[in-house]
Amino acid sequence: MARIAGVKTTKNASGKLTHVTIDVRKHPQAIGTLKEMGLLNKTQFEKECEEAISLEEGRKQLHDFINTLAWKK
Repeated sequence: MARIAGVKTTKNASGKLTHVTIDVRKHPQAIGTLKEMGLLNKTQFEKECEEAISLEEGRKQLHDFINTLAWKK
């Protein structure tokens, strides 16, 4: 098999292919394909950002909470 710059393979002791490392700086076109295959996992931070509420919704919730507090006059 010919060597490709930016692609590294690792084999186990019996000679079977176990890992493939792709340098996406050299092969940026691979990112789309890897995402389609589900091989690029999102980090916990990215997952939390997707689930986060908007700034306007956060302000509304804050004002609603403040309005429920019993203020001494």
